[in-house]
Amino acid sequence: MNSERPIRGKRLFVAVPVPEYVKEALSGLQERRRKGFHWVAPERFHLTLRFIGDLPGQLQEDIEKVLAEVRVAPFILPLEGVGRFPPKGPPHAVWAGVGGGHPLLFQLKKKIEDGLFQLGIEPEKRVYQPHLTVARVNHAAEETVRQFLKENQDFAATPFKVESFCLYQSDRSSGELQHIVERCFPLVLE
Repeated sequence: MNSERPIRGKRLFVAVPVPEYVKEALSGLQERRRKGFHWVAPERFHLTLRFIGDLPGQLQEDIEKVLAEVRVAPFILPLEGVGRFPPKGPPHAVWAGVGGGHPLLFQLKKKIEDGLFQLGIEPEKRVYQPHLTVARVNHAAEETVRQFLKENQDFAATPFKVESFCLYQSDRSSGELQHIVERCFPLVLE
């Protein structure tokens, strides 16, 4: 019997980093303590484009090559609205939105999906709803979540310019969840 454990690869995802003033605005949503809410640390705020998951380490170089070929012009995103996942049933997370997004955001997402598909990474099956997670919700009363959404329904902050996206590693080896930037890719005109 083979007693060797499989070597775990890195847990990777692709996301847009956000500027400090956006982190400050999002932190403002976290001012009141709420039972069952586990607030996301400001240094972990990001706009996810694609969760990749655990992959063997040798694939990272290929992923980086594909991501480096993505061409989309820089664009501006609003920061407005709040919501929850899932929309119905027990909530798992609350988030801040980016309004209706921007056509170039969806173009960026599609080009990333297409590139990863070329490497044999299956596309996500869920409809993409761009958001920035503010808190994980764990056993919070439905009314607590509803109250948070009502109190923050008019949330809006200064729009931010998206000029790059990054490949991140999600790591918990130190006991605390960390998002480590592996490599960033500037947005450039085609």
